[in-house]
Amino acid sequence: MQRTRWVSTVGRAPWGVGLPVVKSCIRFHYVVRGSAWLSVDKTDEPRVALSGGDLAVLPLGHAHALRDHPRSALRSFAELVRCATHSTHGVSHIDLGAKGPETTFITGGFVLDDPVATPILATLPPLIRMTPDTEQAVPSFLENIQFITREVETNRPGSEIVLLRMADVMFIQILRAYLARLPEDGGGFLGALRDPSTAAALGAMHRRAEEPWTVASLAKEVGLSRSVFAARFTELVGEPPLGYLTRLRMQKAAVLLREGAPLAKVSRLTGYSSEASFSHAFRQWAGMAPGAWRRHLTSGDPSAASDRGRRALRA
Repeated sequence: MQRTRWVSTVGRAPWGVGLPVVKSCIRFHYVVRGSAWLSVDKTDEPRVALSGGDLAVLPLGHAHALRDHPRSALRSFAELVRCATHSTHGVSHIDLGAKGPETTFITGGFVLDDPVATPILATLPPLIRMTPDTEQAVPSFLENIQFITREVETNRPGSEIVLLRMADVMFIQILRAYLARLPEDGGGFLGALRDPSTAAALGAMHRRAEEPWTVASLAKEVGLSRSVFAARFTELVGEPPLGYLTRLRMQKAAVLLREGAPLAKVSRLTGYSSEASFSHAFRQWAGMAPGAWRRHLTSGDPSAASDRGRRALRA
């Protein structure tokens, strides 16, 4: 995670909060006490009832709204945060509504700084609802949510660092819980993680993308023959091992270029023996040279990118 935002909200009916689309951001709402109605744009369910102990995760950044009643008026979340009470430890506190029944909920936002998470997020639905019963899939999940709630509500010194670390833990546990609920034959990237050899190969590529991997060396890494490994990986992930590795390396390179890393360093950290070989591979992926890509990112001008480059930005 690059950064997180935590907000503790107390709503007294009638109340309503509207949140806009936010790209590359996973947001969640945990109802501590009371109840709320959640509506998410572009989903099959027009509204979802939440009660104390329920967690709603929105991994794709869709616009959505929380309110005490489906017809309650909405206020802008950004406006409420600007007017909120802000602590020195990274937590905001919002009070809104009138004098009706009270609902307390914690809102968290995780901004992703690593585009290699894209294949994972792409397999997730717009809304994941987790109730206290879901905790059975991940025994420590409920305890960690309650720990986060205490940190947000008490807002002690050091809470900002603790909450940043807990955001990583929570993200992993959400993925685990969602994976446990998938059917046995569930496909996609998350489904591929159920297969031990495929998961091991993916882990090796993500941890050591700079290594000179071949299909044979990856197969040896996970203890399979070359042919069996290649066929299984392609079937489960949806693309061949080296195709996936190239895309992973290019996405990592895009991050490094955005951060201003020298071309020689980018080439080395993405497994290329020379700047020329890296530049050739990057041009094939993005439709432009690394220098042009960097200029596009700094200028913010969409016309500076080729069609393929714009598609790569969204990949």
